[in-house]
Amino acid sequence: MQSIKKQRGLTFISWLVILIVAGFLVMVGIKITPVYIDHFAVKSALESIKNEPFAERKSKVELRNIILKRLNINSIRHVTKDHISIKSAPGSRTLNINYEVRRHIAYNAALVMTFDETVEITAN
Repeated sequence: MQSIKKQRGLTFISWLVILIVAGFLVMVGIKITPVYIDHFAVKSALESIKNEPFAERKSKVELRNIILKRLNINSIRHVTKDHISIKSAPGSRTLNINYEVRRHIAYNAALVMTFDETVEITAN
């Protein structure tokens, strides 16, 4: 019969499994945190266009260039002009940025994050 003191706690294998799972979660967190920080910069660039005076009067090319310049200032490289769509309607414009980011995890596994942000610009 074993004593109670020898039966308490986790075994070495249990601790190893816990550390491996925690390490994997930390690694995933480190990989995706910069992507979400970049996404907040993209969202902020769209919101700043919405608050800009006379933005609804600008052409599609001007709006696209303004967005790209603001993303370039924030070093956002994974959003290109192909990801930006601008639709016009009487009295308003709809700006949409739709993109995905892939981050390699291990071997042939990757995380895929898709983002879709839309802002409507109306006449002031």
